[in-house]
Amino acid sequence: MAIISLSFTACDNEGCTDPIAENYNENAKKDNGTCDYIYGCTNNKSINFDTLATLDDASCMTFETWEDWILEITKTGLDTNLGFAHRGDDSTSTRDVYFLDGKDPDGNSYPEGTMILKHTHNILGTSQEYVGMVKQEKGFNTASGNWEWFVLNEDGEMKTDSVGKSLRGGNLYDGMCIGCHQSATTDFVFSK
Repeated sequence: MAIISLSFTACDNEGCTDPIAENYNENAKKDNGTCDYIYGCTNNKSINFDTLATLDDASCMTFETWEDWILEITKTGLDTNLGFAHRGDDSTSTRDVYFLDGKDPDGNSYPEGTMILKHTHNILGTSQEYVGMVKQEKGFNTASGNWEWFVLNEDGEMKTDSVGKSLRGGNLYDGMCIGCHQSATTDFVFSK
């Protein structure tokens, strides 16, 4: 007589147990350290928000802290550089221009990641405008010198049009920004 002994051992079901990981395994009971993530900016108010990112990599670029940036220049009154698209080209207006980290041009070009915000206001407080520009990566838009322009709310969030589209782009307002800024002596920037 032969005795056969069978024993069954339960599988440990190891795998990635983090639900935000790309390779999340809902059946895994024990994490084995193999989780894969898509790194990027996860702040949906940032100009470089990445809808695919599952883990923030501290690369977010936002205008939300513009009041903490370096005030580089204040101009008051009429300004021949202002196009008709901007408010505040009158004797009662002040334009404050802020640079994130006080970036300076390297030669005749600003480095990638340079962020600038201009706040225009008048003495009565009846006119407020917030516009920004960001130097994007090489090849973003050669016609704009790789700058992207933004129309902003006071809190630094992007304004949207009547259908909810963000007011931003290298060719914003059908190239109006490029048309004016290309006459600046230093890389599309009038202020320094």
